Amino acid sequence: MPTVTEPRFLEERRNTARSLTGSLRLPAKTDEAWRRTSLEGLDVSQYRPAPARVTLKGSVPEGVIFTDILRAATEHADLVAKYLGKLFPMDQNLLSAAQAAYLNGGVLLYVPRGVVVSEPLQVVYQAGDGEAQYLHTLVIAEDNAEVTLLERYEGTGDYLSVAVVEVFPLQGARVRYGYLQNHSQDAWAFTFRRGLTGRDSTLDWAGGEFGGALVRSEIVNNVAGEGSESKLKVVFGATDRQHHDIVASQVHDGSYSRSDILGRGVLSGRAHTVFRGNGQINRAAKNAATYQRQQALVLSDKARADSIPALIINEHEVEGAGHAATVGQLDEEQIFYLMARSLTRAQAVRMLVLAFLAPVLEQIPVAELRDEMIRLMGEKVN
Repeated sequence: MPTVTEPRFLEERRNTARSLTGSLRLPAKTDEAWRRTSLEGLDVSQYRPAPARVTLKGSVPEGVIFTDILRAATEHADLVAKYLGKLFPMDQNLLSAAQAAYLNGGVLLYVPRGVVVSEPLQVVYQAGDGEAQYLHTLVIAEDNAEVTLLERYEGTGDYLSVAVVEVFPLQGARVRYGYLQNHSQDAWAFTFRRGLTGRDSTLDWAGGEFGGALVRSEIVNNVAGEGSESKLKVVFGATDRQHHDIVASQVHDGSYSRSDILGRGVLSGRAHTVFRGNGQINRAAKNAATYQRQQALVLSDKARADSIPALIINEHEVEGAGHAATVGQLDEEQIFYLMARSLTRAQAVRMLVLAFLAPVLEQIPVAELRDEMIRLMGEKVN
């Protein structure tokens, strides 16, 4: 929440954003990028911005900054002002403007040149009924630094969460960013994650989407540095009437850069999941390579999975590119086979679902995150 102690740059940023909230609207189905997601029924003004409940876990070496974003804006104003909002402009729609205007929580993680943070750091966001959370996570890893950050989103009741995550691995840096979205099943949740890789850097994204009534989750990464690499892995599970709209995009501007997208999920009830994958190689990104695979398993006749892979290649010297997408159902013969060996149908389905997800779960870089995804998926299937 804005206070009199905020630095001038943040106050000015809030004022600009507030003026935009008066002229911008919510994304609509007439916008191509939101064509399969309806925000009808969302009234942003009915939710009250309240100080976000943010818990930070983990110890850091000397020189590393791991603190609340509002505190950081005062104590490390030059650093925050340099990076805040650079990858996600506030003027896109009402959600982006409101997030900048009413920013009420988040984290700054800054790792100096050459420092390696050996243990994963964690952030937990919790929201309550009627609240609006406007969050911002800023990760800056300077040259040859290394760090892992895990974020969890939780809450109870009907609330609104709008979060922005910006990740900057500079030259030779290695950043692993993982998240677990387990919002209340009554929540509106929008998360916009952006990354920009420096020369020879590596950025590993890994996420799990399980909660929320309506969720829009974007990861858009600019693989900009020569020789840089970005991997993106997403596991999703939707039940009842949940709607998950997931965007996974790798945009190459760096030569000899590499990217990969791997998404797998399970739907049941009347759930609807949209998974848009995009691998884009721009001109001058010579000898770049981008691949993606997205697969969904549908457990009921009422559930719907839209898998939308895309490749955009604007450079003729490409090392490789490809995409694949499938939507299918469980094999009844496999279920029968397991039931013939004394498993109940529910146990057989759970075993087959976890086997289906295994290729992506095995690539989740942090064991704690992987185990929690398995537990939540087990609850979904049961």
